Amino acid sequence: MRTVAGDIYGGVLRDSPERAREILRHVHWSSDYGYYLQLLATFGWMSLPWLAFLRQPTLVMIGRDDPLVPEANGRILAHLIPDARLVVVDDGHLFLITSAEESARQVSDFLGASR
Repeated sequence: MRTVAGDIYGGVLRDSPERAREILRHVHWSSDYGYYLQLLATFGWMSLPWLAFLRQPTLVMIGRDDPLVPEANGRILAHLIPDARLVVVDDGHLFLITSAEESARQVSDFLGASR
């Protein structure tokens, strides 16, 4: 995992691949079957036509260096969802773990502003 984590997840793992074990020890796959179903869903579902109907304030977070989900995807979501706030974290796909403090602060700020 250390040799490919930076290429797969980007962000801090790109510059510090030795952290992969520490970070990914929290990740537990429930099953290969579930993982494959998740991959399959990316080919058969598109929510874009429904985004304009969301009425609740929405926080869209994306990693700036995410090889799996490009930053442009987050920008598209935030543009199409009314009352959306976009936060681009200067990290990769696993920013909720690798940038946990910043992520928590952004979520807390968003929830405080939504009251």
